[in-house]
Amino acid sequence: MMFLRAGIAMFAFSAASANAAGLLDNYVVGFSKAIDTKEASAVAYNWDTGRLMVTNDEEEADGTNIWGEYDLNGNKTANIVLSGCLSLGADQCDPEGLTYVGGGQYVVAEERYQDIALLSEIGVDGSTRTYTSYPDAPTISVGADAGNRGLEGIAYNRVTGDYFGVKERTPETIWKISGADFGTETAIVTTLFDIEALPGLDRLSDIAVLSNGVFSGTAFGDNLLILSGRSFSLLEVTQAGEVVSSYDLSGFKSLVDPTNEGGKFEGVTLDEAGNIYLVSDDGDGPNQSYLVKLTYSGAVPEPETWAMMMGGFALIGSAMRRRKRVAIAFS
Repeated sequence: MMFLRAGIAMFAFSAASANAAGLLDNYVVGFSKAIDTKEASAVAYNWDTGRLMVTNDEEEADGTNIWGEYDLNGNKTANIVLSGCLSLGADQCDPEGLTYVGGGQYVVAEERYQDIALLSEIGVDGSTRTYTSYPDAPTISVGADAGNRGLEGIAYNRVTGDYFGVKERTPETIWKISGADFGTETAIVTTLFDIEALPGLDRLSDIAVLSNGVFSGTAFGDNLLILSGRSFSLLEVTQAGEVVSSYDLSGFKSLVDPTNEGGKFEGVTLDEAGNIYLVSDDGDGPNQSYLVKLTYSGAVPEPETWAMMMGGFALIGSAMRRRKRVAIAFS
């Protein structure tokens, strides 16, 4: 009976491990929907409200930046206004990355100066909400000025408090940002792994962590998602740079780039159920952004189940040691 129970636990562990090894194989297309946030450049899931925030990387004539908030079915729920673009110069307002950090606050990644800035809601007027103006936002520098090839994506791990960022190109880089303190505007920035380990990617667009929702505590909970819009590719990688699984996004090319003018996916995020959301811009095309949902269709073991699986190995080991001792006694 002990061997039977341990065998069952080990089988369950093996099945779960096989599932973990190909996480992105467990996704099907949920929907693809046009949204009215122009030049969508990033998306972040707010686990407190269950909504998605989508950035726009082009400011209005008065220097405001208009983002959009959406529900998980792609319906717009609010306009989001940030001011102060013109006071910082045109190059500053290039919000290519966004992540939610809790308590109604977001961290935005500005590409050209390679800064991350903390944004808070400061006003509400009907369906329009106003957030911290760019000059007033506490800011942490991630790297030197890089022009239009810098910080392209940002993700927050709410379990560890770390951030992960991607630099688009020259060179493509994946950063780990630890100890971020927006009070002192300081952090420790390190290169996570050699980007040469990721095959066939033409520039990096965004990054997401798997630890914030249903995957926390599973075998792949520490892994990352890396998006390359130009390559129409989404990769699951370990923090050591090992590619675990991939998802081919090329089937969406005719949707996001119908006139072949550079439309591509720019942002990725996950909700707490493990569903993936991507936003695209249109390059120099018809000025239409899209929101795509990839629905998770696999089973996720609870952390207690992982403990039971490990316990199965312990039972097998204990039984084998006992059997060995008995065999020696009768030899």
